[in-house]
Amino acid sequence: MSIIRSHVRLAVDFRASAPARVIAQWAEGLKLNAERINEKRQTMIPNEETYQSKLAKPSTDKFAPFVNPSFTSEAGLDSGDIINKQGANVRDSYIDYKEALDWVFATVDGVSAKRYKELVDLAREEFSRGTAKRSLPFTGIKIEELGPAPIASCWLVGDQLVVGKLRNADKVLEGGPFLVTKTKKRAALKAALTQRLIQAGAAIIRANFSPAVITAQNNLTNELVQGFIDPALGLDSFTTGGASRIDYVMDKDDLWLEVQVSQV
Repeated sequence: MSIIRSHVRLAVDFRASAPARVIAQWAEGLKLNAERINEKRQTMIPNEETYQSKLAKPSTDKFAPFVNPSFTSEAGLDSGDIINKQGANVRDSYIDYKEALDWVFATVDGVSAKRYKELVDLAREEFSRGTAKRSLPFTGIKIEELGPAPIASCWLVGDQLVVGKLRNADKVLEGGPFLVTKTKKRAALKAALTQRLIQAGAAIIRANFSPAVITAQNNLTNELVQGFIDPALGLDSFTTGGASRIDYVMDKDDLWLEVQVSQV
């Protein structure tokens, strides 16, 4: 019979928008690095040949599976014709691509990348809404409050200090932080798990909290953790809904991240 050694439920806190200071830091960071961003894009795509291999061909390859093989347009184009036409349009767009970016990053009125910086300011509101919806619910704001992803990662590497980072809505049901891996693997587990939980959360939101997607993402997360488990601890295997688990779960209309560690 398994014994629960640690059990915590972490709230996923959704916001209408990101804090103003977060948006300001994002915008200022992009504007301060405008010249470096421009240099990097010129280095990555220096000419038309590179454009074709790095952008045009991959774009066409990704487009192809979305065309129904049996489809025929009103103009009589079959799926192959449509894919070829789309590919030709992308392949012939290098000049437009280059001119558009040169225009955006041009020096205007003595200001380097002036149009790019103006576009960054125009994108503040959209970035704020998107960040609040897709990432902040899971990452939190490091300087003031951690989100469920970093808290859960600290919890499973036995970081006792994370108890002080719990928020009012979080619920400790049993025990405390529990080291599930070997000491030398703590940093690797913490980093990998945090990223996985953020990715999983974003996927769940994109799927409008689909139960099937929640299960699929939980499967991936538990598989990752299980790969780090120290077998000497005699823990139940991490599986979705199992005695040991790290699962996103819906409770009525609320999303939680549940972490439980059980020992055989």
